[in-house]
Amino acid sequence: MKGFKKQELEEQGFMGRLFGSKPQQNAFAEINNILTEAKSAQELTKDAAAAIFKKWGCKFSDTNMDQRSAIYRKVADNAFSSAQSKDDPILNDRAHMAEILEIPENLCRLADNGAKKSAYFSRCRGLVTGGENLNIAAINELFGYDYEDGFDFRKQVFNDYFNGEFDRIADAKRFTPEDEQQLRDMCAKLDIPYEFKANIDNALTKYRYLWNAENAPLGNVKVDFPLEDGEICHAAGQAALCEVKTVAKEDNYYQLTRKLRIDETISFKGEHIEHPQVMEETAVIIDAGYLFLTNSRIIYLSKKLAKQIRLDDLKTADLSTNIIEAHQNDGQSLSFKMQDDAAEVMFAILRRILKDRNQK
Repeated sequence: MKGFKKQELEEQGFMGRLFGSKPQQNAFAEINNILTEAKSAQELTKDAAAAIFKKWGCKFSDTNMDQRSAIYRKVADNAFSSAQSKDDPILNDRAHMAEILEIPENLCRLADNGAKKSAYFSRCRGLVTGGENLNIAAINELFGYDYEDGFDFRKQVFNDYFNGEFDRIADAKRFTPEDEQQLRDMCAKLDIPYEFKANIDNALTKYRYLWNAENAPLGNVKVDFPLEDGEICHAAGQAALCEVKTVAKEDNYYQLTRKLRIDETISFKGEHIEHPQVMEETAVIIDAGYLFLTNSRIIYLSKKLAKQIRLDDLKTADLSTNIIEAHQNDGQSLSFKMQDDAAEVMFAILRRILKDRNQK
C-alpha cells in the first residue's frame, strides 16, 4: 500500500529478557510491514492483528494512540488517493482499520479530513501532469466537494503550474496563441476561471502583442490622410518627436548623498554651493503627435509638423528603451519616443515590414 515502508523489528534487550517484557513497538512494526505488502488494509484480518498484539504484549492506551493514529492516517491517505468513486471498496479500509486499532470516531474524522485535503491536492496536480484518470467533476464527487470546497486547492495547483509557464513566456517575451490556449485548457481542466492579477495580465498582453507583431498578418489601419498608390498603413500610435541633445547638468553627488566636502570641484557663489558641470546626452521632446508605419514609409504627423522617411532611404533603425531611432542614408535621423510597451511593438512591426520588403 502507498505510504507504508518496511520497518525493522527491535530486538529484545537484556532487561527485557530478564523481566520477561517485550518491545511493544514491534506490534505496530509488524502491522506496518503487512500493510506494506498488502493491496488493501482488509487483507489484515482482525484475528491476525489480535494475534500480533498478543504476541508482543501490546495493549491499547493513550500512550500509543499516536502510533495507532499514524497507521490509520496512512490507510486513509491511500484510500482517498486511490479510490475511483465514492463507492470504491478501498474507502472501507478506513472503517476496517479503525476497528482493528480502536481509533475513536473523532480522531478518525480528523485524520480523514487531513487525508482528503492532501489527496485532493495531489490528484488535482495529477490532472496537470497527466497522472490522474478522473476529471475534476468525478474527483469532486468522490470527495463530496462542491465548487467552493476545493477551489483554493485547485487555484494553488494552477498557480504552481502557471509560475513555471510564465517564467518560460517571460524569458521568450512572447505569448503565443498556443500558450494561451494551453492555459485556458488547464483552467477548464481544474474548473477555475481564466483570470490573472493586473500586473500579470499586462505582461501577457504585452508579450501577446509582440508575438502578433512578428507573426500575425500585418494590419490595414485606416488613416485620415492620403496614402500613395499601393501603400498600406500597418501600425499607428501616439509618439513624441525627439531630438538628442547634449546638455549640461550639475554633478550634485555630494549634495544628494549628504557627504559634502570642500575641494577643488566645489565653489561658493554667495551662499550657494556650485557643483561642477557634466555633459550628458538626453532625448528632448520637441513635439507630440502620431507615428505611422506603412509598407513604404515611416510617417510622423502632429498639428505642427509632418515628417517622413521612405523605407528605401532608411539605413538602420534602433530601439533604445522606449525611443525608436531611424537613420537615413544621407546621415539624418529622426527619433520617436513612445510608451515602453508600444515602442517595442512598433519596432517589432517595423522590423517585420523591412524583412518582408527584403524578401520580395
